[in-house]
Amino acid sequence: MTMKLLKKSIIFTALLATVVLGSCGDDPTGPTEGEGDWLEYTVDDFTFEWLVEDSSNTIRVKITAPSTGWVAVGFDPTLVMNEANLIIGYVSGGSVNIRDDFGTGQFSHDADTNLGGTNDVETISGSESGTNVETTLEFRIPLDSGDQYDKALVDGNTYTFIFAYGNNDADDYTSAHAWAESASFEL
Repeated sequence: MTMKLLKKSIIFTALLATVVLGSCGDDPTGPTEGEGDWLEYTVDDFTFEWLVEDSSNTIRVKITAPSTGWVAVGFDPTLVMNEANLIIGYVSGGSVNIRDDFGTGQFSHDADTNLGGTNDVETISGSESGTNVETTLEFRIPLDSGDQYDKALVDGNTYTFIFAYGNNDADDYTSAHAWAESASFEL
């Protein structure tokens, strides 16, 4: 186990008490070593995997949820969704659609571009399976885009993350979530 991973595991354990558990009540697993330097956080059936790419000052993210609708992750909200850098997307007809949003209120968000900001998400891939009822999105965002509607992220700092997904076939950016959860841990 690398020292970085050991440090992250210790900090995660200390922060576990602050995790806000919701709908299903399963205990989340902490960051674990994956392929290369990938780390993983799983709560209920939602998986958040990340890799900080130091050479490009970006974070590569893969999110997987048990839905054929939209899937989202939010970085560092102030309250519920407010001021979070939200990445939300879905797969429809084999086409991957991912958008860079900003939490405009506790229960609202809008595209950065609609607010005068920039779209700073790079789509890598996406897939959907009706058989397994699962959607996976993979994308990359800058650690600090300079956009006022994106939070600057620092590798090794602790942040609150929000995770959510929509109902099956909710292929849009606006329908209500079927499930949502939040957690705090070190990036």
